Amino acid sequence: MPLLLLLVLLSATTAAAQGRKAAIPFTYLPDNNEDQYNQSITSKTLPLGADGFVILSRNKPGEYAIERYNAALKKAWSTAIPLAAEETLEAFTRNEEAALVVTHRHDEKGNQVLYAHRVNLQNGQKDKPVLLLEAPADIRKAGVALSPDGTKLLAYRFHVGGSQVVQGISGSLYDGKLQKLKDTKYNLSDLRGIVSAEVIVNDAGDQFISLISENMERLTVRQYTLKSPEAKGMSVLVGGMFDGKKVYIMDSKYALQPNGNLYGVVLTADEKTGDYYSLKAVKFDFENEDMVFAEEFRFTPEYLASVNKLDKSGAKASRLEDIYLTDLILTPEEKLIVLAEKKYMEGGENSPYYAKEMHLFAYDQFMGTAWSSVLMKSQKAPADEAFTGISYRYHLSGNTLNLLTLEELDGKHDLYLRRIDTNTGKAEAPKAAGLNVADDKDISYVKDFTAWLTDRDLVTVVRPSKKANSLQLRRLQIK
Repeated sequence: MPLLLLLVLLSATTAAAQGRKAAIPFTYLPDNNEDQYNQSITSKTLPLGADGFVILSRNKPGEYAIERYNAALKKAWSTAIPLAAEETLEAFTRNEEAALVVTHRHDEKGNQVLYAHRVNLQNGQKDKPVLLLEAPADIRKAGVALSPDGTKLLAYRFHVGGSQVVQGISGSLYDGKLQKLKDTKYNLSDLRGIVSAEVIVNDAGDQFISLISENMERLTVRQYTLKSPEAKGMSVLVGGMFDGKKVYIMDSKYALQPNGNLYGVVLTADEKTGDYYSLKAVKFDFENEDMVFAEEFRFTPEYLASVNKLDKSGAKASRLEDIYLTDLILTPEEKLIVLAEKKYMEGGENSPYYAKEMHLFAYDQFMGTAWSSVLMKSQKAPADEAFTGISYRYHLSGNTLNLLTLEELDGKHDLYLRRIDTNTGKAEAPKAAGLNVADDKDISYVKDFTAWLTDRDLVTVVRPSKKANSLQLRRLQIK
């Protein structure tokens, strides 16, 4: 019998006995300065294990707050992070000692500046903001990369030539206390036509620069460590001429995994027609100086037909489009799960946003093809909400991938849980949380605040129809 997602509705007596609450009022103001299509911060709730979590929320204009709650939804402290005009949030993380927020703005001279704000997790005490980096205003936007455990932070800027082509990157690496460890510089002038550069940092402070160059055909990754000034590099041509067609990289995704390897996945397209051509995946094993290539997955007419067959709306697509890589997940058996999602705007500036079918691809530990599948969903949001309430949140529990979405299925507007067996790709039917989420013109769900505290306990911000006057921070439990 499929497991259900059940809302923990505790009576007043039970709540008093256990010291727990099912829901509390939650204040949330959308930030119009955020890029809702490509959000810098997609997770605004960070778990602290079974003991609770910290939230980054905009409670009033010009100010964010970091707040700590225990598992019973009792607030321990709240610390304000005021922002200057047009200052934006760039990153949010935490380590064992503190929560960190990085902001981006321009100073009185017009230069880009990155500041870090550090808040003690035990008492909410805020340190003086630390200036991480200054960069000229007329180059690409400065960036920041965080290690998974929050103990390393790299603030960086680009060095560009004509037409803003990247020729190098420089920056500064900091520890979790915001003490500078070293200045960094990466000379990339030997690569032709860099169009995309992504920086990733691991817990040891090693830096990985992932680059797309040569007319969007070559994928290059370079590793820089604290121990050696010499960079290790790996490169592969994933675009070019194939079967008489010239293909290029149209989307890419990189992720460091717990096994220490960096995985890169690209979607390629036919340059002449724009049709999706294939998905390619690579494992970069720098310890053994080895690249492992997965078998290419071709987007054939048969694949399109299989997607259309699953679509019960009656609309049949003439080709694949608007599909983007969203997550790379490694299972305990080192099976790589690649998630891609169809998402788009319908038209002009004030048009609605859509998030539809999900495409999943799985590779075994040797990067051999394991399985692929498509999950159908249909989500729609007004322009001012974009993807804050649609798309999905995931959690890997052993070999079960949990996907949580806000949808209307069989006339019920609710949060739904899909459970996928990562060994086989088999998905259970979506199960409703039983919240009956409000369905009107006001915000009813903010996906950024959804987080699993344990494999069976999660928190979210939602507005049930029975409490339609305000958002609530709620605890849900999987049984």
